[in-house]
Amino acid sequence: MLLILIAVATTGVYHLTQQADICYYKGHDLFVKSQYKASIPFFLRSLSYDPKQIQTLSELGYAYLWSGSPKEAIQVFQKLLPLESGSTRVKKSLAMAYSWNKEYVKAETILQEAIREDKNDRDAQRGLAEVYIWDHKFDEAKSLLTAFLKNNPGDVRARLLYGKALLYSGQTKEALQIFQELLKRSKEAAAENV
Repeated sequence: MLLILIAVATTGVYHLTQQADICYYKGHDLFVKSQYKASIPFFLRSLSYDPKQIQTLSELGYAYLWSGSPKEAIQVFQKLLPLESGSTRVKKSLAMAYSWNKEYVKAETILQEAIREDKNDRDAQRGLAEVYIWDHKFDEAKSLLTAFLKNNPGDVRARLLYGKALLYSGQTKEALQIFQELLKRSKEAAAENV
C-alpha cells in the first residue's frame, strides 16, 4: 500500500513538473519571437506550478517590461532578487524597470550599488549614465561617461550616451561631432563587412 502511495505521489509531482515546463516553453517560444504580451499568461501558469523558477521569473519580468508594464516587471524582479542573491544581473534588471517607471532615484541607487560592488561593471556604469540622462542630470552623466571613456575609449554605446548628454545639455556642436564620428565608424564597419 505504501508503495502505491509513493508511486501516485511521484506521478503527481512529475505531472506538475511537466505542466510547468510545457507552459514555460510555450511562453518562451512567444518571448523569443518578441510576442511579449502573449507570453505572459504561459509564464504565469508555469509559475503557478513552481513559483521559484528563476528563468521563468526573469523572462516574465522582461515580458512585462517590454510590453509596457514596468510596475509588474518591478514586482517580478523583486521576487527574483532573493532567489539570486548577489546577482548584479537581477539588480540591473530591477533598476531598468524602475527607470522605465520613471522612478529614477531608485534606479540610480541600485546601479550605484552595483558599481560599488564591481567597479569594472561596464553595463552598470552605462546604465547609470543613461538613467542620469533620462532624469535630466546631464552633468552627472557627462562626468561619469568622461571617466568611463578614459578607460574604455572604443565603447560605442558610451560615446553615444555622451553625445546625448552633450546634446540635451545644450552642447549641440560637441554632440554633433561625436554623432558624426560614430556615423563614420558605422559606415566603415559596414563597408568592411561587405
